Amino acid sequence: MASLQLKNICKKYPGNVTAVNNLNLDIPDREFVVLVGPSGCGKSTTLRMIAGLEEISAGELYIDGKLVNAVPPKDRDIAMVFQNYALYPHMSVYENMVFGLKMRKTPKEEMKRRAMEAAKILDIEHLLERKPRALSGGQRQRVALGRAMVREPKVFLLDEPLSNLDAKLRDQMRAEISKLHRNLAATFVYVTHDQREAMTMGTCIVVMKDGLVQQVDTPQRLYSNPCNLFVAGFIGSPQMNFVKAVLEKGDNNPELVFGRSRVRLPAGERNPAVLNGYQGREVILGIRPENIAVDEAAVVNNPGSVVNAYVEVAEHMGAETYLFMKVEGSNFIARVSPGTKAGPGNTIPVVLEQEKIYLFDKDTEKTIF
Repeated sequence: MASLQLKNICKKYPGNVTAVNNLNLDIPDREFVVLVGPSGCGKSTTLRMIAGLEEISAGELYIDGKLVNAVPPKDRDIAMVFQNYALYPHMSVYENMVFGLKMRKTPKEEMKRRAMEAAKILDIEHLLERKPRALSGGQRQRVALGRAMVREPKVFLLDEPLSNLDAKLRDQMRAEISKLHRNLAATFVYVTHDQREAMTMGTCIVVMKDGLVQQVDTPQRLYSNPCNLFVAGFIGSPQMNFVKAVLEKGDNNPELVFGRSRVRLPAGERNPAVLNGYQGREVILGIRPENIAVDEAAVVNNPGSVVNAYVEVAEHMGAETYLFMKVEGSNFIARVSPGTKAGPGNTIPVVLEQEKIYLFDKDTEKTIF
């Protein structure tokens, strides 16, 4: 397989439109890297530059240590799986899978061996004689993956391959692709706008916004240690809650004041030198939905972190309940146990778990802690 290095990669379109700006990324051999971000952030453009389908405006792209800026797509030894599958409707599944090998004049026996191996791994052996129109969306996606597998490429590139599938099938295919990555021990670069796909599939995640890389890290570190407000809000579902607050010294511990609410920060948990620079200034408080408690015991035991919340909607999800609330005029979501008695129209005390609070600089949006 192969490693990838993207050095100062830029993509500019006519009219001085910058799609990707100064992207630097090292992808080790056999890594499963996910490029994630909102629509228009440059993730698909980056993938297409790796594939050679988009010209690189500036910078250098290396595959397995070889500079490939001027190398045609067919000679880069990569395989791409597209969002719309891109299957030939008049060909059978088998013919679709081996078409690329046929163009390379691969011997028939070798083509058959590779196709049968891929079909067995993907559980589509019984579909080889069918045409794409006779397949379900999940089956078509497996065929597209099989067509890539038979190439035995150095790098697999996948551009939002699950976006056309229903929710249940997406869950199934996420697991299938992750298993495929382990079995092939190959380098995968995967593009999605769905942070759930990114968190469950990637060994490394690249979060992008407006053509710029925001953070590169493992899924757990992105979730626990976001570098800025955007990453904190993008990673996690439901997303992190935010409210503007003023940092005050307090009697013993620093306090966050917003509206009529005060939340005390725990002693010894934060760096005083960092906080001293924000005394009396407005910052952004962040708290994840699962770190908001509504039970009586939590309220009694945490008097310094209780705020009042007005419940607007309660979504019962079976194993958990989402409470959509207003806290000092800001929208909050709490993820709580299904047995909660809180319902729409109630004003209830809730606890913001002090050790789980994040603070962000209001101007730079960088994480303070």
